[in-house]
Amino acid sequence: MANKVILLTVNESYLDHAKSLMVNCVRQGAWQEDFCLLCPTKTDVTSIANRGIALRVLEEPLSSIGCVKFRMFDPWFRQWEQLLYLDCDTLVQGDLNKAFNELAKRLPTVLMDDAHDVTVRQDWVHFDALAGAGEAAHPELYKRLKEKFPFFDEVGYSSDAVFFAPDTIPHCTVAQLDAVQQEFQEANVGGHDQQVMNLILWDQLDGLGKDFCTWWAFDDPGNRVPSKHWGWRGDEVPVWVHYWGAFAPWLIKTPDAGAYNNERLGRVCHELYAENLSLFEKTFPLRS
Repeated sequence: MANKVILLTVNESYLDHAKSLMVNCVRQGAWQEDFCLLCPTKTDVTSIANRGIALRVLEEPLSSIGCVKFRMFDPWFRQWEQLLYLDCDTLVQGDLNKAFNELAKRLPTVLMDDAHDVTVRQDWVHFDALAGAGEAAHPELYKRLKEKFPFFDEVGYSSDAVFFAPDTIPHCTVAQLDAVQQEFQEANVGGHDQQVMNLILWDQLDGLGKDFCTWWAFDDPGNRVPSKHWGWRGDEVPVWVHYWGAFAPWLIKTPDAGAYNNERLGRVCHELYAENLSLFEKTFPLRS
């Protein structure tokens, strides 16, 4: 059994983003262990293959990338002892090896991003309105969710980063995630994953904490402060930061825009992204 792996979930449109992030993990995160890509069926992985990167291309077609992401909990991943899943709109700015060593002390808890002051219900409502008809169109579904999951109104976690020991995940987990998505699909037309993960994994979950992970805005100099609400000491140096939506590292921004710089690395985000992407073949040369 191999020891540690960083997992990314990508379709063909995100392959370049995965390449840049993997180089970022090596160059800025000092990572020397395994990578794996989890991909939907028929993804063309030619540009990734035979470069020492594990590939898990699913055979069965699934309705969304969120449902693909559920497969990180498949027993196939038990070939690794520790797994860190990262969304591709992430920048690593610290030592990943030290992060794994510290986070491993908290296993078998499943750790997710807790820079997320949103209840599980609010997550369902948000994604329902984003891609579907909204809560008002099917209040009975929300009543059933509350009855079935009593913690529905508790603050949940974000799935942009997930750390766990694969051999501690019950074999039935993927089937349970799929079943909830199918039962409540009308309220999750877009097939988003994190609100479903919160429901099934709740008893195993805790937050990663700002020493390891946060959203980019929370690592801006103005937010490096103690906070009783967030549980921040004020001196945390997150190992990686998550950018999202209009702030993704590959998007070219102007200096007055949010997420233009990564101040820990002293780099313009889109320039670092492009530089790391250009170094992919050198960092991961073809193997005979």
